[in-house]
Amino acid sequence: MGALFLDGHKLLYHLDVVERWLKGEDIPPIHVEISPTSLCNQRCQFCYRDFDGHQSRILSRDVYLKLMRSLAKVGVKSALLAGDGEPLLNKVTTEAIILAGELGIDMALNSNGVLLKENIAKEILPHLTWLRFSVMSVNPAHYALIHGVPKTQLTQALANISKCVEIKKKNKLKVTLGVQQVLLRENARDVYAQAKVCKDIGVDYYVLKPFSKHPENAYDSDDDLHLKYRDLLKKAEGLSTKSFQVIIRWNTFADKGARDYQQCLGIPFITQIGADGGVYSCCPFFGNERFLFGNLNTQSFEQILKSQRRKEVIMDIAEHVDVQRQCMSYCRHHQINRFLWKLVNPPAHVNFI
Repeated sequence: MGALFLDGHKLLYHLDVVERWLKGEDIPPIHVEISPTSLCNQRCQFCYRDFDGHQSRILSRDVYLKLMRSLAKVGVKSALLAGDGEPLLNKVTTEAIILAGELGIDMALNSNGVLLKENIAKEILPHLTWLRFSVMSVNPAHYALIHGVPKTQLTQALANISKCVEIKKKNKLKVTLGVQQVLLRENARDVYAQAKVCKDIGVDYYVLKPFSKHPENAYDSDDDLHLKYRDLLKKAEGLSTKSFQVIIRWNTFADKGARDYQQCLGIPFITQIGADGGVYSCCPFFGNERFLFGNLNTQSFEQILKSQRRKEVIMDIAEHVDVQRQCMSYCRHHQINRFLWKLVNPPAHVNFI
């Protein structure tokens, strides 16, 4: 496995698709992010979907598995199961991961880890490219506060993460295991301790990223915590070895989500699917009809990709959405938007490289 790169974009490795896009061709997304359910066993205070209360939505088995087959058919290269709930609360998630892996799709799962029991881990780990656990603190009191759960869930989550490491090593699996922490005022002092616990458990990496505020959520955090606790973050980086990486997303922290582009151009490259079966431009707009390409309960993924509706939504976003005011502070499409904006708005004298 090469060095992990989590603080930018990887479109440079898909220039054939970028070239087709530049020519105005329809392209299937390279990557799809799926929310198998909006239900969650936790109530994280910083959750980007906190405002809608995790309404009871879930992908049916038929829709879920049909989607996996469609992703392979149209040429989607990777899929992440995450979204606005805990993916493992959808009982079909294990079956979907196995099927997609067998179909050749690079699969990933983001989970709080509490429900990832040993029997499930043994089934899914061989079919995952990576598995990332969301753990906001290894301090039990801070974990309970941020995740909105009893302290005992931290113990369970860490035990399950350790078991995944054990299964990976025993079976010599290629899956990359990581732990992600969002930097908040409630956990900033815990960064080094958490990185140390992650190293001791034996995961492949620990990553720290900024908090991203949804315009409809009340919760907010300070945007200068990476500066205030810089020495602690640097100390955590010092834990890195050949077999364990501490990744502080300095580039993302530094630009504070500021957009040096005027349009969202990256929608065709990443598609996001809600637990209601809706295929959307991006997850912050789940449930918003304006940004809905179509619904998997009534259409196939192939039909939605080829639809006039998808073209109209992409055009509407590019021409009418104010990326400075209407989007989350740290957007999933942010880094590829920066790249694509420069491609379609080149500087003078490009031959003087």
